Amino acid sequence: MNLNSHLLGDLLVSMGTISKGQLEEALAFQQGFIEESLPEADLDRTELISRGRRTTCPVPKLGKILIDKGYLTEDQLAPALEIQHQRATELSRLDNHKLATALEVGFIINSTIDLVDVLSLIMKYANIVTDSVASTLMLLDEKTGELVFSVPTGPNADQLEDIRIPRGKGVAGWVAENEQYLIVEDAENDDRFYSGVDDMTGIRTQSLLCIPMKSKRKLIGVLEVINKKDGGSFSEDDALLLSIFSHHAAIAIENALLFNSMQTRMEKEKLIEQKIAESERLRSIGTLAGGIAHDFNNILSAIVGYTELAQLESEKDGRPYANLTKVLGASNRARDLISQILTFSRQSEKISKPIQVNLVVREALKLLRASLPRTIEIRSDIDCRSVIMGDSTQIHQVIMNLCTNAAHAMDREGGPLAVSLSEVEIEQDPDDMHGITAALNPGSYLRVEVKDSGEGMPAYVMERIFDPFFTTKEKGRGTGMGLAVVHGIVKNHGGDIQVTSEPGKGSRFDIYFPVIERDPEPGETPKAVDVPGGTEHVLIVDDEIMLVDVAKGRLNALGYRVTIETDSIQALERFKQGPDTYDLVVTDMSMPVMTGDKMAREIMSVRPDIPVILTTGFSREMSEELALKMGFKGFLTKPMRFNDLALAVRKALDGS
Repeated sequence: MNLNSHLLGDLLVSMGTISKGQLEEALAFQQGFIEESLPEADLDRTELISRGRRTTCPVPKLGKILIDKGYLTEDQLAPALEIQHQRATELSRLDNHKLATALEVGFIINSTIDLVDVLSLIMKYANIVTDSVASTLMLLDEKTGELVFSVPTGPNADQLEDIRIPRGKGVAGWVAENEQYLIVEDAENDDRFYSGVDDMTGIRTQSLLCIPMKSKRKLIGVLEVINKKDGGSFSEDDALLLSIFSHHAAIAIENALLFNSMQTRMEKEKLIEQKIAESERLRSIGTLAGGIAHDFNNILSAIVGYTELAQLESEKDGRPYANLTKVLGASNRARDLISQILTFSRQSEKISKPIQVNLVVREALKLLRASLPRTIEIRSDIDCRSVIMGDSTQIHQVIMNLCTNAAHAMDREGGPLAVSLSEVEIEQDPDDMHGITAALNPGSYLRVEVKDSGEGMPAYVMERIFDPFFTTKEKGRGTGMGLAVVHGIVKNHGGDIQVTSEPGKGSRFDIYFPVIERDPEPGETPKAVDVPGGTEHVLIVDDEIMLVDVAKGRLNALGYRVTIETDSIQALERFKQGPDTYDLVVTDMSMPVMTGDKMAREIMSVRPDIPVILTTGFSREMSEELALKMGFKGFLTKPMRFNDLALAVRKALDGS
């Protein structure tokens, strides 16, 4: 007799009387009836007992539902009921001790939700329940329909990892296909037995018992026990006991898989929360950086301006002029630091155009070679000509920062610094929570790899390397902004950055930029431009007294007549009193009461032909492109150089 289950519905399906779909429909109908008959959840204990005593409409039995739906007749139902009765009788004759053991080990298996522990316990107790020599559990791969060996026992158990059996092949495949248990008394004389299994397990199979493992009527695998310890054959009682055991085992496996799934989901949600928190933190720091940059640029503008004015009055061959030149050099480094802060906060203006990155990298490596010690060998593989959309200045900054950091990591021993470019294809992998595919859309990317053989980084350092102002370098060797700037630039270009490092084994940075199909624009060679002075009347407005004083000194030195104001309201009133006396207005953007752009629009409403230049230390609302669209004739960012101001003034006055 081929036993599948004591459940009536499964019996009818196994006998071919009804289909699985018909069974599911009947069970759903019965479940709905049960739910409607359940008492309200908010009743107290007394009310529940009272209602339980009342006569209620009984839940229709499965057989009646199937008959009422026309899926079978009473004559077709009778054989299944007879088989069900026989099986109940068979269960009652089982040895009480063995039955208790089967139930007890079922509870033991369900005492853990660790999948490895569950599978190990199943293997251990399957042998105990059936007095068998060895056992094998094969789980069903739902995608392929194959059976996969899981924690087998026997001499060659360690070699059976990921061994797959097609559905329908061998005894296990037959059981999975038919969803019925099978006893093989003499393996050598049964055509369904696949002899190759003995070669894999290292056990000579004489007899075996194979049971389908089902949870909620869904096949999840098969459980196979091999060879009775007493040398005999497996019996129907063994099959019944193992069926009971396998039912509990299937539930345990389902619970363990569900727990693993929930754990994975929680890990994903935790990772997402960490990414959101990191994004919010960086956004807050970026907002703070923008405010600092505005104030610092105003201070730096005064330093640069007064230094340049002092140079105009100094002999070029004298020590004061040389010292002032050093002040300007330090100011330029401070200006670059502010630029890095704004780049990190993604608030600086990016000039995007198609660029061929290998040309930018080649230029950066030339500069690096001149400054790095000879103990560091630069190895480059940058022939890849992939084109990206980006800002070449910022890409140049990325390469310089990464390579400089790599060189610092190799200060003591020296060694190779490898830089390579390659085009790679990114494919989305839903299971990759931490890798590159989690951050990038599928497509073609240019990978920039910078690798050193230096000291490497421990895990706690890697967690903070992109934090602004975090540095492991000694005082005076780094600001801690380098990698924060790199991170900001890469993200602003739609890319991602991956870091691998171990103490003593060096570090590797892989940066990915999305590739485009367009050709890069040819570079333009800047032409030298003479900046003549003039005699026109210029109105300069800025709430910082030092900045208007510096601007006045600069333009006076070029021959211009200059009027200054530090209040935008007063400047507007002054202009209205004599609009034709002015040839140009230069105004700061951020001023109290009335901003520079609003004041300028008022001025242009009084005299539409007056040219206006807008300046700013930093502004989220205004950019050069927007300023020109609004009708301004120039846009300057602080700190501005003498020549930048002079050239902008001359261009605005000449209408070019």
